[in-house]
Amino acid sequence: MATVQSLANRFDDTIHNYMAAIDNALTPTRELDEEMVRKAVFLVRHDGVQILSFNEERLLLEAVVKDAHAVKVVLNFDKMTAICACPQEEMCRHRLAVIFSLYQKVASLSEWVAAWRARPGDEMKMLAEKRSPDQWTQIIRSVWREPVPDYTTRNFFYFEQMYEGRLKNALSFVPLEREWKVFYRTYARFISLMEVWSTYIAGADEVHHSFFKTWFEDELHELRDLLEALRVQHRTFEADAFLDHLRKLVRSFVRVKDGSFSQRFTVYRLFWTSLFTGSKLRREELSQFSSPDARIAAFFAVLNGEDVAVEKISPGETSDWIQLAVLAEAEGHGQAMEVILKAVKPHVKTFLFEGLYTQYRHQYVRILSRLFSQIQLSESDWEDLFKQFGHYGLPAYSTYLIEKKLYKQWAELHHLHNSPLYFVEECGLKEVQDAAPDYVLPLYHRFAMDYLEERNRPGYKQAVRIWKKMKAACKKSGQLDFWQAYINEIRTQNKRLRALQEEIEKGQLA
Repeated sequence: MATVQSLANRFDDTIHNYMAAIDNALTPTRELDEEMVRKAVFLVRHDGVQILSFNEERLLLEAVVKDAHAVKVVLNFDKMTAICACPQEEMCRHRLAVIFSLYQKVASLSEWVAAWRARPGDEMKMLAEKRSPDQWTQIIRSVWREPVPDYTTRNFFYFEQMYEGRLKNALSFVPLEREWKVFYRTYARFISLMEVWSTYIAGADEVHHSFFKTWFEDELHELRDLLEALRVQHRTFEADAFLDHLRKLVRSFVRVKDGSFSQRFTVYRLFWTSLFTGSKLRREELSQFSSPDARIAAFFAVLNGEDVAVEKISPGETSDWIQLAVLAEAEGHGQAMEVILKAVKPHVKTFLFEGLYTQYRHQYVRILSRLFSQIQLSESDWEDLFKQFGHYGLPAYSTYLIEKKLYKQWAELHHLHNSPLYFVEECGLKEVQDAAPDYVLPLYHRFAMDYLEERNRPGYKQAVRIWKKMKAACKKSGQLDFWQAYINEIRTQNKRLRALQEEIEKGQLA
């Protein structure tokens, strides 16, 4: 192969065309672009590029870039393409490094970098214009002008790195005036969320789905904080246009029909409960929908204190309606809460066991128990509801049985589910023992026998602790004769367990 210098001289025009393409594709004001150029120059100046071969027939140049790992790059001088083995699909520092290493053979790389960095970006030109909502939108969207790579849907960590980098770049254009900072950050967060929405939805169905869903929850928290700060911030007359534009953006966002209405509706509710709080404004907003989704209509009815009418809902909508019931509770709208919860009730089991991850089921059972306790339900309705809760509803069902003084059913429930001691105590063991001590005796016996099976002194000590409670229950129910016969039988059956006998004597159980 000819020397790299002779090869560069021969394809001087081709190399300059590569550099022109780089100049057009990369913008110095974009942090990701600036970082990519800086790292590529570093690789070149520290001998990180090695030209391996050049195929004269196909005009293919092969090189290796010594980064954290050696990466192969192929330049096609005929088709003006550059292919790299790294995951990045578009431009990357490895492609740049190979092109830069060739360019410095025919021109000054330092001068090119200095001229590139001195070039004013489109964003800077826009900033020089009068501040407007369209200007902000254009600046933020210019940061997202390159498509989000497809591979980010399959790997959350690439997605997170890409998102944080571009968002940081968008936030670098935040206005200097303090009163506009929160406004701009709100725009940057929301528009960036819109730009990656399809990637987030696709990623939520991929292998890293839990990471994508956690990321979305974190973004909602960030947005909520910004909206709360914006709501209480003093605003000038000039801010009205920015608020109007933001309302239009939010409305256009929730109108998109792509199968992700539930998540879009969550964002939409956040804006209309945190920032846009005027009743007149909310009535005007609803009028912008010619045939609004039933959830949107119910949402504004709850906010405006109007009656809510809910027809049959589909199982997939249950989560949204539960959130609307929570809102109705917060707004003190009893009629809305009752209507919504009665529509939700047939779908509770499907929602809990098919629509939620395991770690969220206890939380939602507590929420649903609290909500349903505030409306009128028959005993059969409660029984059906607790059946739908499954074992996640045991605490709520226990509370219900205690309130109804159904102590025998309470004890049978925990026998059936083999509930451990700590759980039974959380579910009201003390209240049942005070009211009906007879029913807790079999439970105490089971707990003590479980510890006895451990066949060690710590287990015996725990068994004695439980027998003390059992003795107190027997005394309260007038069954001391039964207790004496019971503990004597325990001692007789286990007379060879000296440590147990000692613990029983220490506990003064006989």
